[in-house]
Amino acid sequence: MRCFFIILSFLIGEGVLKADPSSSSRIAAIVNKSIITQTDLLNRLRLAAISSGLEPTAPNLDNIKPQMLRVMIDEKLQLAEGEKEKIKVTDTQIKEAMERLETANGMPKGYIAQLMEKNDVPLKTLEDQIKSNLVWVELIREKYSPTLQISEGEVAQEMQLQKEKETKTQYHLAEIVLPFEGPEQEERVKNDLSRLIEELQNGAHFSALAQQFSQAATAAQGGDMGWLTEDQLSPEIKEFVLHMTPGQLSQPIRTSQGYVIIGYIEKKSPTSEGQTFLTLQQILLPFPQDITDEKAQAIMNTAEEISHSAKSCPDLEKIAKDKFPSASSILSQEEPLASLPEPLQKVIQQLNLNQTSEPLLTEKGALLVMVCKKQSKTAEQFTEDTAREIIAERKLSLLSRRELRDLRRHAFIEVRM
Repeated sequence: MRCFFIILSFLIGEGVLKADPSSSSRIAAIVNKSIITQTDLLNRLRLAAISSGLEPTAPNLDNIKPQMLRVMIDEKLQLAEGEKEKIKVTDTQIKEAMERLETANGMPKGYIAQLMEKNDVPLKTLEDQIKSNLVWVELIREKYSPTLQISEGEVAQEMQLQKEKETKTQYHLAEIVLPFEGPEQEERVKNDLSRLIEELQNGAHFSALAQQFSQAATAAQGGDMGWLTEDQLSPEIKEFVLHMTPGQLSQPIRTSQGYVIIGYIEKKSPTSEGQTFLTLQQILLPFPQDITDEKAQAIMNTAEEISHSAKSCPDLEKIAKDKFPSASSILSQEEPLASLPEPLQKVIQQLNLNQTSEPLLTEKGALLVMVCKKQSKTAEQFTEDTAREIIAERKLSLLSRRELRDLRRHAFIEVRM
């Protein structure tokens, strides 16, 4: 789900569970020749709770434990298959992926490692998750991309869909998808999604839970499906969306993929003018943990000084770093105006190019935004190459699910919970 400065909510308190050293040898599951220990599972549960804003109490972690174990089993299968196919992922690639995660969440470099250490969760827990994802993506691309066939008819159809898109009502949606392979699994998967809905209603972040649990291609983007017309929705999902309002969650919906939760973000009306795309410089002056009204006001005052001094996007970043060294920055390229939160849209629409907004008070600190570049794009600018990329990703996603399903069917899996 696209959002500005979705800072991971690392919660520290008496409710946080600590790993029991004696549990490190206890087995939660056996996957072919690999094992998942109780400590591995507990660390991953705590990581999921921390990143999603879910209070990491024993009842909350127990609620998501069955689904998390299934995710970890899949990752063991993916890593083993990657090793079999000689797929290599370097430490540098893992480090770069973590840095992209920090950038996407407005964090300074190295921030995740510090927070993991502070919350007593081994950094390897996140590194292993990142590694399995990188291995699997590379394996699927190497195995299927060379023989992937995309017809001119498919390209033409995708081009037509994009051309018509701006003349129709569009819905910005997000999803969490859990597949099932037979009737014996269906009720379990439906119950898993119902538990995730409970956590979302208790304040967990949709995007973080999607990254941890969803098995759709959108998981890497926090479940963000982008802007879709009614024509692009499956009949089952469309039936729910047409009776929902922005900000609502659906109940578990049965589709050809499995069961899905839909998060309805926002809707936009038809237009023939195309979309406005922005390059934005965002600066966050973070609040310290011991924030008081006086400290917050002082930081807002500093942000206001920066706002009045900067005359360009590079200038804004430099001045912010000089005046407030802990400031974090994001330069977002070609962000659709319509995809931004409505209050932020209203702020941006009042700005000229290279004009900084007044400081915006957020939970995490004082936020400054500057529009570096603005342009309108219509459907005519959607190229055939872009259409082919979209079609290829769609087909690879289907092949990925089929490959993982086959691995599960032929694997020896023993759960000891």
